[in-house]
Amino acid sequence: MKRVLVAGVLAVSMLGLASFAKADDNVKIGYVDFQKALNDVNEGKKAKAQLKTEFDAKQKQLADMEVQLKAMKDELDKQRLVLSADALREKEETFRKKYMEYGERAKTYEAEFQAKQQKVTGDIVVRLQKIAAEIGQKDSYDIILEKSQVLYAPTKTDLTSRVIQDFNSGKGK
Repeated sequence: MKRVLVAGVLAVSMLGLASFAKADDNVKIGYVDFQKALNDVNEGKKAKAQLKTEFDAKQKQLADMEVQLKAMKDELDKQRLVLSADALREKEETFRKKYMEYGERAKTYEAEFQAKQQKVTGDIVVRLQKIAAEIGQKDSYDIILEKSQVLYAPTKTDLTSRVIQDFNSGKGK
């Protein structure tokens, strides 16, 4: 009895796999590397350059603060033995405040950068996804995946360059 049940389940499973394999011949699948598309579309390049310019300016400010902090620390170490206890405490407190300001500023700059990058790139990615969906509808794709979710696919199913081309030609507006 058990063998008949197992054989029946096995037969039904094989029929199901055979029909899935047959249906698989008709499935049209593509993929898009949205990270590459984001980096390669003209608007993405421009946004990346603008973010880099802003971030570089803030990084310079932080580097200048680091130089000041190092100079303050060196001076404090040199004068540690000759300063009175009150003067030493005052200089240490000034250094500590400056160091805390540096840390807070670095954290603020990083948060601002992340938020701005997310806002700018998020908008572009949404438009890239819309173009990919339009390609899918127009060319009768059953599924279009993000490349990071695909372990293997032949390059003929890569729609990235087409999405980039459509975006740059004005469809991404």
